Amino acid sequence: MSEVKAIEEALEQTPDKQISLTDPDARAMSTNARSSGNVGYNVQTAVDTQHNLIVAHDFSMAMGDRRLLTTMSKKAREATGIEDLEVIADRGYFAMEEIKSTVDAGIIPYVPKTVTSSNRKMGLYDRRDFLYIEADDEYKCPAGERLPRQTKTNPGNMVIYRYWSKNCGSCALKLKCTIGKERRVSRWEHGKVIETHERRMEENPTMM
Repeated sequence: MSEVKAIEEALEQTPDKQISLTDPDARAMSTNARSSGNVGYNVQTAVDTQHNLIVAHDFSMAMGDRRLLTTMSKKAREATGIEDLEVIADRGYFAMEEIKSTVDAGIIPYVPKTVTSSNRKMGLYDRRDFLYIEADDEYKCPAGERLPRQTKTNPGNMVIYRYWSKNCGSCALKLKCTIGKERRVSRWEHGKVIETHERRMEENPTMM
């Protein structure tokens, strides 16, 4: 019991609340429950698409890939010497902050965005049906109504703005838009970067 107590105390000091007694550096790699899956490493490889050769590799103890796009992109550029680098990754690498960070580093990413909303399946309008009007900092909904910015929140280190109209209750399209009191749209403070990324993905459908 004293040994178990000592492990418990040590566990509380670890940032990810994990300890591997066999390999101290290994971590549970499951993206679901931490009590399941393999205990090991998240291996990363960057492959040159012309020659099909691994040009850079690394490993991480992160349980997912969402925070690794910029790191691996920079390693690939350093290894190849290509300044105007384009990188392609699957949707598991999509994170808004990572897309911006990669673009800020002068690297063009092609990463599909994961659509988590089920609105389309339910027959409702989704986020893509709302047009952002940059000059007015407002959204235009499918009914033509303008949604002005109403609030600002700070989840984590991000700044998120929320937009909605107070006229949703009398809208003829409300049943196709929301089951709530009003339809609200969220926008990251660097939303233009993501919109440019999504437009680039649409204009280059064969990249993936």
